[in-house]
Amino acid sequence: MSARLVQGWSVHGFDAWILENRALRVVVLPELGGKVHELVDKAADRDLLWHNPRSAPRRAPFGAHFDDWWSGGWDEIFPTGDVAHLHGEPLPYMGELWSVPWSAREDAAGEGAAAMTTTGLATIAAARMERRLELRGDEPVLWASYRLTNLDRRPLPYVWGIHPALAVSPAHRIDLPAGQMLVGVSSDPSLGTPGTTYPWPQLSGPGVAEGGRDLRRVPPPDAMVFGGHWATELRDGWVALTDTAARRGLAIVFPPDVFQAVWLWQVYGGWRGHYHLALEPWTGHPMQLDEAVASGAASRLEPGETRTATVAFVVFDGRTSVASVETVAGGFIVG
Repeated sequence: MSARLVQGWSVHGFDAWILENRALRVVVLPELGGKVHELVDKAADRDLLWHNPRSAPRRAPFGAHFDDWWSGGWDEIFPTGDVAHLHGEPLPYMGELWSVPWSAREDAAGEGAAAMTTTGLATIAAARMERRLELRGDEPVLWASYRLTNLDRRPLPYVWGIHPALAVSPAHRIDLPAGQMLVGVSSDPSLGTPGTTYPWPQLSGPGVAEGGRDLRRVPPPDAMVFGGHWATELRDGWVALTDTAARRGLAIVFPPDVFQAVWLWQVYGGWRGHYHLALEPWTGHPMQLDEAVASGAASRLEPGETRTATVAFVVFDGRTSVASVETVAGGFIVG
């Protein structure tokens, strides 16, 4: 079966574009910030993305609080994560692009492939983000190729995060090639103390069980905790989530020269009753733009400049953990 792009469907009243091959089904809602609503592993008959059980996809007004409108799925966060300022104007929480409608078009692709591009225009930041999604034949890889352009006459500082919320269970395991980790947010000392660091994956310190806590392991929802941790020292550009019971998983592969940190948003029952995990490549940290500018960690585009990056979402099987992800002849070997 060759990959195909299907139009003319709807989800919760919004136009839905569907990319599909034998391995994957990808459902995109362009009107809702270009949201990737589903990423289905067909062999497992499972949507890998988490969906808010109390909030269906709906159009939010510009400047709305992201958390109160969030239906789950995969969103793009730009040009800030937390509330901030740009050129003296206030930027909303989680930035601008998630709440504005994106345009969509079908793209030409190679033999057996299918592709679409969605384009979002920021309101306060004079910027354009283009994201091309492509399936090639029947391979279990979704390619996301980005073009980010500064349309302003002034330089544009920014931070940008790819924000996929993933469904989890106590059988899931996180792997990433990280050194030092930084605790950014924690609801309980058992998930670290904000501002402290630790070597991945072993968390220790006040409030943590004797012997430490292995953060590769996803606890059950009755853990009643949540936290956000930064992987600040990456040896390579990937992060993986494996269902050890099914021996299947997802690796997100990204260029580490563009995405220099990974944010682990761990929600294990303690935030609004939800249970999910977001594994997010970010251009840097912190995610609050003013702080990133002040610390020299913000990325920057000169007037008219474009930055590109290609990120791959790779579904794999036959494993209970991931030690490496290697690029080979346009594909990937998960080891």
